Amino acid sequence: MKNDSRIITKMFFKLLPVQIILVAIGSLNSIIDGAMASNLIGAEALTATGLFNPMVTLTNMINAVLVGGATILCGQLMGKNQLDRTKSVFTLDMLMVVCVGSIMTVISLVIPNQVSYVLGARGEMVDKVAAYMRGYSFTFIATMLSSQLSAFLQMERREKLTYFGIGGMLILNAGLDYLLVSVLGMGMFGLGLATAISCWAFALTQAVYYLTPKAVIRFSTSSIVRVDAKMILVIGIPGAVSQACQMIRGLYLNHAILRYAGEDGMAAFAAIMTFGSLFYAAVAGVAASSRMLASIYTGEEDRAGLIMIMKTALTKGMALVTAVDLVFVALAVPLTHIFYQDTTTEVYRLTVWGFRLFPLSMPLACFFLIYSNLFQCLKKIKVVNVLSVFDGLVGTVLTAAFMLPLFGGMGIWYTQLLNGVYPILLIILHAFIVNRRVALDTESLMTLPKDFGVPEENRIDLTINGAEDVVHTSEKIIEFCKKHNVNPNRTYCAGLCMEEMAGNVVKHGFSDQKKHSIDVRVVLKGDELRLRLRDDCKPFDPKERAELFTPEDITHNIGLRMVSRIAKSMNYQNMLGLNVLTILV
Repeated sequence: MKNDSRIITKMFFKLLPVQIILVAIGSLNSIIDGAMASNLIGAEALTATGLFNPMVTLTNMINAVLVGGATILCGQLMGKNQLDRTKSVFTLDMLMVVCVGSIMTVISLVIPNQVSYVLGARGEMVDKVAAYMRGYSFTFIATMLSSQLSAFLQMERREKLTYFGIGGMLILNAGLDYLLVSVLGMGMFGLGLATAISCWAFALTQAVYYLTPKAVIRFSTSSIVRVDAKMILVIGIPGAVSQACQMIRGLYLNHAILRYAGEDGMAAFAAIMTFGSLFYAAVAGVAASSRMLASIYTGEEDRAGLIMIMKTALTKGMALVTAVDLVFVALAVPLTHIFYQDTTTEVYRLTVWGFRLFPLSMPLACFFLIYSNLFQCLKKIKVVNVLSVFDGLVGTVLTAAFMLPLFGGMGIWYTQLLNGVYPILLIILHAFIVNRRVALDTESLMTLPKDFGVPEENRIDLTINGAEDVVHTSEKIIEFCKKHNVNPNRTYCAGLCMEEMAGNVVKHGFSDQKKHSIDVRVVLKGDELRLRLRDDCKPFDPKERAELFTPEDITHNIGLRMVSRIAKSMNYQNMLGLNVLTILV
């Protein structure tokens, strides 16, 4: 029985919807604001929101550090059964969000005109961007809090709060846009303020959970481990490098587009960027889901599982991204009509072509991000930084410098397509340097260290699909131990532990008529014999159950109590909705 990918695929697609929605909501808010801006205020209002985009990218940059660092660190701690440290990571994460967000709010309120000028605004456009910035300024803390809370809620399987908060935010934003802009006449300031209020509603909806006794991860300054702050930043910095490059790229493109394509080119670019996060949502969702799983499997040093995650993301994930983007291409004309109705204008023509060409770059971006996130989990920080600089800045600037003067507004979209090729070539080049051979298969491109995990001959991966597999699995484990000359007593204990615990899962967890399986992994590392069971049944802590003893019935939980006594250690955790039991024999 060979370990299959069913549980990994199930985890991947459980994580995916929330990750996609979290990215998409930013674009949905932008679409609402953009439609209101162009229809209630005028086309120049959409240009103003487009010029403001680098500030949104700056927020994303900080988010990338904190979400990426905290998520990967927590995943690795969970993979190592160090759950108490997650409280430290959570607390530090929240504190850093509030501090950084407050600074951005103050800057946006005190010097909005100066910032608008840096963003590329000139003349009357400076006042429009500044007004929008003042209203939007209260959004920074809320946006970052929402992203962090969503990630932690997902670890506790409380995604419904995130879904509820998102729905409320979108409805509130649309209503406030109409009220503040159309009814009260607050213009660009009202447009930004509506987004701020709705984002705070989203953040508070999620934060309420952490005030209840149900929360496993809690805010606690007494649990802070100071080194965790450094680790969050070190692990998350590659994401910041990528976003910083995109921010600089945004500033460059603002100036270059206005120079070579004029206000029509800028307005078309702003319309496409309004949908930018929506194009990117499936990409980011696939990348974030694979990153969360990869962080756990790197913590466990599970080489086979990690390869399986990558194959799942690169096949099923990429297929989803491609399908979504082809839908956008097919809807190019109706999407353009959200912003511009006059089909004879240049801005209309450029926007239609933008909707046709921009989405085609997303599968390339997805491939790059899946591998970049893996390298981040493996702490190949220099590799990630080089890839991020080429993807986010160098490739775009060099290509745009050639394409924009030559093709004007259409050069924007040609640049985006060509830019997706460079990082992929660098990933292939990196694999060639590490492996000293040309190979394009998934595992070769991953460039896993040779000492990652344990050699294949020192581990065994099995899958239990029903009661009939339990005894056979126990026999396979005993054979494995005998082959490696494990002490006969420990060999017998390993087979017994697996048979008792797996049988208990099948008996109680497989009884709901749903299809379940147990992924079993046995690792021999030095003198350590470690057994791990991972199943997708309802939460069940066998260690806690084994400690429940009824004096009137000495047979109550006898199997669980026996395993608890003969094992050196037994650790349980419910991780991303899966039961994970690790036994040291």
